[in-house]
Amino acid sequence: MNTKKTKTKTFEFLTLFVMVIGTVIGSGIYMKNSELLNQTNNPIIAIILWSFVGIICIMSMIVFIEISSSTKHFGNGTLGNWAKIFINRKTASFFSIMYGWVYIPSTQSVFVAGAVNYLLLAIGAPIAPYQQLIIYLLVGISIFITCTILSIYKRFINRRIQIVGILIKFLPLLIAFIAGFILIDKTGGTSSWWNGGYDKNTWGTNEWSPILFLGGFGGILFAFDGYVYIANAQKTATHKDVVPKALFAGMVFVAVFYVLMALSLFMGSPDGSIVKLFEKMLGGKESNAARIISNLILMSICLLGSNIFVDIAIVDLASDANNKTIYTKKRSMSYKEAGVIQMFIFIVAYTFLIVIGICTKREGWDGISSAVGSGGNVQNIEELLNKPADYINWFSSGTSALVFIMVLAVMVAGVINRFTKKVDVEQTKLFMVCGIISSFFMTIFIFFGIFAFIWEPKNIAKGEWGITQSGMWFLIILLVSLLINIFVFLIQEYRFKKDPYTDGWDGEINSNIKIEENLSIIADLKLIKKKILKKK
Repeated sequence: MNTKKTKTKTFEFLTLFVMVIGTVIGSGIYMKNSELLNQTNNPIIAIILWSFVGIICIMSMIVFIEISSSTKHFGNGTLGNWAKIFINRKTASFFSIMYGWVYIPSTQSVFVAGAVNYLLLAIGAPIAPYQQLIIYLLVGISIFITCTILSIYKRFINRRIQIVGILIKFLPLLIAFIAGFILIDKTGGTSSWWNGGYDKNTWGTNEWSPILFLGGFGGILFAFDGYVYIANAQKTATHKDVVPKALFAGMVFVAVFYVLMALSLFMGSPDGSIVKLFEKMLGGKESNAARIISNLILMSICLLGSNIFVDIAIVDLASDANNKTIYTKKRSMSYKEAGVIQMFIFIVAYTFLIVIGICTKREGWDGISSAVGSGGNVQNIEELLNKPADYINWFSSGTSALVFIMVLAVMVAGVINRFTKKVDVEQTKLFMVCGIISSFFMTIFIFFGIFAFIWEPKNIAKGEWGITQSGMWFLIILLVSLLINIFVFLIQEYRFKKDPYTDGWDGEINSNIKIEENLSIIADLKLIKKKILKKK
């Protein structure tokens, strides 16, 4: 009997452990490590930042284990719902809109645009900007529609795809992890740790300006994003005592893996990216096989990321509607309705970001008139094909910082709750220590994550304090997005006021007994009112 219980506990521990790894480790390490190197200008600084942010995320996971215990028996584990419970409903509604209207579309755009970009790089042919615009829009929107249909109508198949996708995602990482340490090139050219820069970039292990430590937070936060939702796994766990141990062990593994993976890429890849490491493994940049295989691998990773985030977006929107942080006239939202709404928001955001990415002029890009060859500013096919997604990549890292503002707010509210006792929670060991430390450093990460996009630290280290062109665009897009968020929030608050939820804001619409009792009371009151009117 005891042996059987031990086996089931072990199995559940391993299941949760793998779930943490599969959920958190994704396209972040694939797509952001080279960006981090460019921002910090020193691979050693980049490794230090990976390590430090990882430790803080582990500590904040402990905080969210306690916070998520508030929804262990009912309710959904979303940032919006936790904000409603620990802060208030209006803040929760603002967060829900921010997540659905700003962050999710920008992140989905990263994966969809990435898939199209790697497809074009695999083809490797010169493609005019107007042709790229058509391909990005037609193929990108088609990818999203397909993922939405699978998520709404074929959820069983979709889950199978995601499970198989974990294996697909980890196999290239494992190969790259080993290859990076084997293909070390201390002579310079093909290892970013020693080559001093690649493709117009400059970096080196002797670059130690303190200001360089301020870069890279946006990209690293993007790589760790999503870990807070794993804490809600205790809701469905059979042996709830193993959940904190499994989640903690999983986050430690993720943090250590990210550090070692980054080290491997800096040792073996010319620019710290996996795609360049694969090219190096398969015969170099001039090899067609290397180009095709490496980019198709990255394309498949982006397709999987798109599939997962479409599913997350639909479930999150439907959950927030059910938790009363999103207004719906009929007081509920199906997956189909949530999918249609998310699809509309994505198409608008993706189309806008791609159009300005291709049509606006900036350093190294002449807009729609850009051309390959000596006659244009863009001198090679690869650079030409990478440019259209500039704004999507900048904005996704910036919106990750916005999401972590929401994470920070909920964490602080959780710490305050220890004193106010507003919400009943199951107290976690080391909660206060981890809550205070992680909240303090998360504030620093968020501030400098945004700071690094407006003023590049490596430019400041050279005495150049001007706002970069990309930083200016980042600010414009960010402000426009926030204005849209405020506009939608005000409309929603007007709808809430015009058509109030008569059963209050607590709990869920469908699954809270207390709410069902309130509804029955309301029904009785309506019946009494009807009888009085008849007598009159």
